[in-house]
Amino acid sequence: MQNFQRAILTHGGACSDPRDSDGPQAAARLGLDLMADGKPALDAVVQAVKYLEDDPRFNAGTGSQIRSDDRTIQMDSSCMTGSGAFGAVAAVEGVQNPIVIAQGVLLHSPHILIAGEGARLFARTQNIPLKKPSGRGEIKTRPKKQSPSCDTVGAVAFDGTGFAAALSSGGLKHAAIGRIGDVPLPGCGLFCGPAGAVACTGDGEFIALKILAKEVYSWLEGKMSPGEAAQRAITLFDDSVDIGLIVLTKNEFAAQARSTMAWADLTVI
Repeated sequence: MQNFQRAILTHGGACSDPRDSDGPQAAARLGLDLMADGKPALDAVVQAVKYLEDDPRFNAGTGSQIRSDDRTIQMDSSCMTGSGAFGAVAAVEGVQNPIVIAQGVLLHSPHILIAGEGARLFARTQNIPLKKPSGRGEIKTRPKKQSPSCDTVGAVAFDGTGFAAALSSGGLKHAAIGRIGDVPLPGCGLFCGPAGAVACTGDGEFIALKILAKEVYSWLEGKMSPGEAAQRAITLFDDSVDIGLIVLTKNEFAAQARSTMAWADLTVI
């Protein structure tokens, strides 16, 4: 089976509307074009996720959920490379693109996870440009529905040499202030290595307790196909748990969700 020259998968989150797949499709095109210009997979997934953070149809960035006090928005984001580098932010407020800070943590910090105001302070010390939230907007093509609370946007990519993955979440609707889900926890929401990349979405507490992304990645190392791995992952959870994931190897990919999920793929063979 022939390896991909380049490949990228993107998703708008478990429970997201497949009619909104134009968002992940545009994000995937952005990432693939960056890799075609010689940028690494990390840049591709970060910019793809940033694009989805700017799309209010999805629960990340602009479309993030309101916490239990009905006014606070706290977001989580992470990214990882196939070489094992990892960076994340948690419960960050007042920015539209937490994935940009997460990438900064991966590239410029000795730490792997920075939370709250510390993440914003880190961004300022590293001269990382921060875009202030523009507020939940409206998509012109059709009326915007409330973002499902379990949404998480994500991307996985292969640049011909290595893998990368990225995630961003706007949190659970009316969740406790300071609640952190699976997204910024290594091996839970995402994981990648020489064998491939995995990005999960859904009910974060359930995903985190199973360290799901690392578990699925271990199946890829055992030569299980992405399709088989994605289907098996769904069976680990009770039918009441919303779950979805995208899985990529050098020559195959899969996307799977218990209910619905907007997602897209672009590959070059």
